[in-house]
Amino acid sequence: MSEEKKVVRVKLVKHEWPDERRARHRKYIKVTLGVVLAVVLFFCGMTAGTLLAEPQDSKSISSSKLNTILKIMNEYWYFGNEIENLPTHLLDDAIYGLTSQEIDIYTQYMDSEYAKQFISSMEGAFVGIGVQYSTATQDYIILRVFKDSPAEKAGLRVGDIIRKVDGVAVEDIEDISAAVKGEAGSRVMISVQRGKELLDLECLRGDVNSSANGYIDGDVGVLEILTVADNTASVVGDILADFEEQGIKKILIDLRDNGGGYLTSVVDIASYFLPQGSIVLQEQDKEKNVVVDRTNSNIQPYEYDQIEVLINQDTASAAEVLAIALKETLNATIIGDVSYGKGTIQTTIPFSDGSMLKYTKAIWLSPNGNSINNVGITPDILVETANALLTPAPKDFETVGVDSVSSACHTMQIYLDYLGYDIDRQDGYFSTQTLEALRQFESDYGLDAQDELDDELLTVILSKVIYVSHVDESKDVQKLRAIEEFNR
Repeated sequence: MSEEKKVVRVKLVKHEWPDERRARHRKYIKVTLGVVLAVVLFFCGMTAGTLLAEPQDSKSISSSKLNTILKIMNEYWYFGNEIENLPTHLLDDAIYGLTSQEIDIYTQYMDSEYAKQFISSMEGAFVGIGVQYSTATQDYIILRVFKDSPAEKAGLRVGDIIRKVDGVAVEDIEDISAAVKGEAGSRVMISVQRGKELLDLECLRGDVNSSANGYIDGDVGVLEILTVADNTASVVGDILADFEEQGIKKILIDLRDNGGGYLTSVVDIASYFLPQGSIVLQEQDKEKNVVVDRTNSNIQPYEYDQIEVLINQDTASAAEVLAIALKETLNATIIGDVSYGKGTIQTTIPFSDGSMLKYTKAIWLSPNGNSINNVGITPDILVETANALLTPAPKDFETVGVDSVSSACHTMQIYLDYLGYDIDRQDGYFSTQTLEALRQFESDYGLDAQDELDDELLTVILSKVIYVSHVDESKDVQKLRAIEEFNR
């Protein structure tokens, strides 16, 4: 890829912002903000009378109408005095309206604060403690502890429920994000609930790699690519070099829960596998013009006897680019769920005030010219994710007990069944058998016995589901199926 293309930062990005999350229940780019690439002028000093007095074409009428409305709202609107920084507020609202289109949930205007989050979240390496957490309940459960991170060294583990940061109760996700970030070497106290136990664990903030890691399982090299961030290709290159030194010729590439990232990065990652000069993807713009992206000639590919790829419902965008390129070019075996199906490419325009426009500029096609947009990649071997790992816990539900019917009880039954308890039904009816299973769970984990289900208890059950799914290898049926294929 050319240096010019690196600067443009064309992006393949998954649905992780609020409007996009509404479309799917279930990471952002590094941009230089010093240059203003576009300026929008809505106020031009015209009065309504002047605007109406001059003949205009349809485009100028639309522009004048918008200018007039914004001017009236800014100067004469009765409630305007109640809104801080009214001109900026009105302008942002107008742009939100322009960019919020049902046909494309990925085009989005971001204010300066939102843009900062978007930029910092996709660097792939940062200073912090190194955890990802869920918002599936009213509490925040740790889903991932990054390898060699401050969190791992402090003893935090998957399934822990974050209760306090530096002694302050956590009320929303911003509380955690703001509190755990800080200078390298500084300390932060994370208070977590682990079953019945409450633990205070001190973390020493430091550098965290959140993009990829690797390990060897028997004679198979397992490469986990967590996101396609700015540094991911470099990290992947180091992992593959280590595999080469150890004689690894079979590789399992785990792309599950990978929501995508940089186009340039995924091309470089693919270049470690595909023959030089191979097509990684094709970009097709609105005029049907096609640009072919080929492997990076500066990267020497490795050769493997067998490649398998794990995907799930949250494998999206750039991760899908990699998966289908490996499939079509190297006949890699794909295992898991049908992927998300994001086949569009976004690019960004930053503004001088720190805000940013992200818009869809093209669709992408596979090396063979196939589109997976809104369809996803169908695996060669379909192995579905356990239902318990796809079932979010309801929030703010009323306490439920025996002989009642509720969605909360239905969720609990799914969770307890996954954990191996004897569940007679999964229809939401709180039977005496369900109660016995709940009592056994409480006893096994040293919890106070209670005969009713509330928010706190369901959160604890879910935390155990997440923990067990992480530590019990027998629960990872997709990876087990992949290992079976290697052993055939």
